[in-house]
Amino acid sequence: MVYSADGTPRVAGSAQVVDEAALEAFEYNDIERVLTQVPGISTRGEDGFGLRPNIGIRGANSDRSAKITLMEDGVLLAPAPYAAPAAYYFPMTTRMTAVEVFKGPAATRFGPHTVGGAINLRTRPVPEGAEYAVDLSGGMYQSAKAHAWGGAQGDHLGGLIEGVHLRSGGFKTLDTGGPTGFGRTELMGKGKLRFGSAHSLQLKLGYAQERSNETYTGLTASDYAADPYRRYAATQLGLMQWDRSQAELSWTAEPTDDLKIRTVAYHHFLTRDWRKLDGFAGGPDLHDLLQADPSTGQGAVYLDILRGEEDSASPEQLLDIVTNDRRFHAFGVQSTLLWDLNGDRVGSSLEAGLRLHQDLVHRTQTLRPHAMTDGRLVRDGGPAELLTDSDAMARALAVHLHEDLRLDKLHVIPGLRVETVQTTFQEVGEAAEALQTRVTPLPSVGALYEITPWVDVFAGSYRGFSPVAPGQDPAVLPELSWNSEAGFRLDQGERHAELVGFFNDYQNLTGQCSLSGGCDVAQVDQQFNGGAVQVYGVESTAGLVILLPAGLSIPLDASYTWTESRFQTGFVSGFDQFGAVEIGDSLPYVARHQASARAGLSAEKADLTLGAAWRDGMLDAAGRFPVTEADIPPLFLLDASVRVQATRRLELYAVGTNLTASQAITSWRPMGARPTAPLTVMVGLKLRPPERAGG
Repeated sequence: MVYSADGTPRVAGSAQVVDEAALEAFEYNDIERVLTQVPGISTRGEDGFGLRPNIGIRGANSDRSAKITLMEDGVLLAPAPYAAPAAYYFPMTTRMTAVEVFKGPAATRFGPHTVGGAINLRTRPVPEGAEYAVDLSGGMYQSAKAHAWGGAQGDHLGGLIEGVHLRSGGFKTLDTGGPTGFGRTELMGKGKLRFGSAHSLQLKLGYAQERSNETYTGLTASDYAADPYRRYAATQLGLMQWDRSQAELSWTAEPTDDLKIRTVAYHHFLTRDWRKLDGFAGGPDLHDLLQADPSTGQGAVYLDILRGEEDSASPEQLLDIVTNDRRFHAFGVQSTLLWDLNGDRVGSSLEAGLRLHQDLVHRTQTLRPHAMTDGRLVRDGGPAELLTDSDAMARALAVHLHEDLRLDKLHVIPGLRVETVQTTFQEVGEAAEALQTRVTPLPSVGALYEITPWVDVFAGSYRGFSPVAPGQDPAVLPELSWNSEAGFRLDQGERHAELVGFFNDYQNLTGQCSLSGGCDVAQVDQQFNGGAVQVYGVESTAGLVILLPAGLSIPLDASYTWTESRFQTGFVSGFDQFGAVEIGDSLPYVARHQASARAGLSAEKADLTLGAAWRDGMLDAAGRFPVTEADIPPLFLLDASVRVQATRRLELYAVGTNLTASQAITSWRPMGARPTAPLTVMVGLKLRPPERAGG
């Protein structure tokens, strides 16, 4: 089920949390599937596994989740949140205990990207006492998961160790044979030291790595219709490899019952190397070629080369294999103070925060031409061409204040965030650009009124912001918007409902080129102004539990989102998803209608749950509805899970996803039609202490 972010209805704005029980219902390892139950979220499927998710909130561009603030335990998790915010790393959902989503004025506390909202992933805390759990599962497409954790805590010392390994043989088939799956491993350790009842020190260490045989190249419409899970011969060298280390030291102090201070120093390091097909040395753009799907002429010849059915016969028909090698450092320190003063009719809850953060990014990009020969890619000789060798730096000081002033049943909630960002960029061997500094104040204000102990009405407005990355043209401006919302919320324990209307008025929308968005290699990491845009709509959620005789119950949950977007200016952009924009055009990859529903039958020792998610068609580039064959069709997904408590310690479960075997196209990005994951069944078991079993 989805609850308000602090477990109560007292949030002056849109905020939901997907709790541990909801996360375990279907054992999703794809964050995009988890977020289908949260209104206002847009996703763009890519690999079918959610390895590198594309998430947007309230119209914010979903490409690599770069326009939203991503956090783990309140700490920024993107490889370089300011300098290169594209989320090429995302933690495994299976080891999270909650996923929090903040929209509206509540998002200004987190930053830097506040135009849509923020997502915070909560990891497992060091347990009180001694606890453990083991989760093993396996299923179709050589898929398997091994997840185990254990921890204990005494009066002064505590610790937790957790590890997950996830793998799949892949559901796609290469024309030439070969692997299309992946393997991922994540390890986390926490050590906690208590100093009396008022102070604690915690060290959190993490390591993660992935090896996936993934490509950016999809299919033509005709090849997709014949076999949506085909991989062209030209993608046989696709390989992503990355390693990430994480170290965080946090100090929590509660000197009084009304005062709490938490300070965290953190350091994250990610290395990634992705080898993939970029296109032809002198031929057409791959995205355009695959969407055009020519059956005659030179276009058909290039397609046959991609399929491995014809050999490269000229320099223009060579295939460019590009390797993106990047190193990311993100480090800093942040501190948050919470001060509560509560009287019978008047109260105050003040939050003050400060974060000093720095990103360092080194990019190396090389190109090696290959010839298609008898269905195999053969190196064309000669040294690799160096396309990019650069360093980028971003340094930021962010300060925020957030006050919740209670006057009887009325809450007045003003806030302010100030982002001071310095950036510089240097091509190796050239002079570094001058240090650029931007200071951006981001005010917010909200109000909530308690009509009854279980019904609230609320409204708020704030200034949204997304910073300019290093190395951009001086004409590129930060993304800025004025966002407003109003709504009502009901919470009576087993019954809850929320209805919110929102209006986001962008003074300047921006787009950032990436290979994942289908951009040309020469434009990667460039940002583009997108002019004025208005995004507005309605979000709603509702749920209840129907109690039946014999200890049975039927939990029900549903959500619905309606979103409209309109460009207020016309222009021609080098950003492929904008293109030639006319006044009144709508944003790409934002569905006008989407909905989800869950229904279950719960008994003392068994549960059956059905989950459905539907979204309307989406545009592939800025334009007008209705969608065409060149856009993204509607998508409906149906999942089911069964759980049985076999013994006090042992739980057995089975999960089926995409039970209707939908083969709808989920994206034309990066290049060509992409499928959703096929019907998949997994069976597993969980072993844990009796007091947690069945929980």
